[in-house]
Amino acid sequence: MKINKSAARVMDILMILSKQNEPLSVSQLSRELGAPKSSTFEILCTMVDRGFLEFDENVKTYKPGIKLFEVGASYLNNTDLTKEARPYLERLVKRTGETAFLATESNGDIVYLDKVEAPSSIRTTATLGTRNPMYVTGLGKALLAAYSDEKVSELMENREFIQVTSNSITDFSSLMKNIKEIRQRGYSIVNRENEEDVYCIAAPIWDYTNQPIAAMSIAGLVTRMSEDKAQEYAVYLTEAAMSLSKRLGFKQNQLFLH
Repeated sequence: MKINKSAARVMDILMILSKQNEPLSVSQLSRELGAPKSSTFEILCTMVDRGFLEFDENVKTYKPGIKLFEVGASYLNNTDLTKEARPYLERLVKRTGETAFLATESNGDIVYLDKVEAPSSIRTTATLGTRNPMYVTGLGKALLAAYSDEKVSELMENREFIQVTSNSITDFSSLMKNIKEIRQRGYSIVNRENEEDVYCIAAPIWDYTNQPIAAMSIAGLVTRMSEDKAQEYAVYLTEAAMSLSKRLGFKQNQLFLH
């Protein structure tokens, strides 16, 4: 397969800016790319001209432009899953008063597709389009538990496990043990594994081919999440996940098939 170097650099620039979450200068971007400043500048000028980047004349930095948002919004608007899941997320927020998320897996990470917040709910660091490791998130572990053991091994066995908090899983063996518990329980739980104050419950979403394609979750402050409340919310969540899965054509009657 032949790769166009200029096209690849355009995509690399967008990824760098999305991860840095702040405007960068041409010097910073050329250094991150490992590319000459002159050629980087030409690409940046083209991206600004087409609206994919914005240039701040005062501080000489670049940031994502409105055209990039339009492309992203178009993707979300044309994704049936996002449209179909939105009412379920809103209903969960109304019933629990906590934040509800929708996410999918990409290269062993969770990517957030949608998020609904209640006025009094916790504000987490997760935003649409951002990634998090699967092994420290409720959404990620719910999907892993829905996958076959072979797929879990393919995605996670050789991955570096970084300890995000003192409660984070730090090795593949512990993850597999946790996955077994999730399958038996019927939903995943993350208790301060990715953020110090956050408790999360999640369940997978399946499609008409009986494949797990996403997960939804409820996240709230640990101090507000008693055992009884967590169990109550888990009922709401698993009902929503199953109902959405059925709407997408899922033919089974349980959320974990392995």
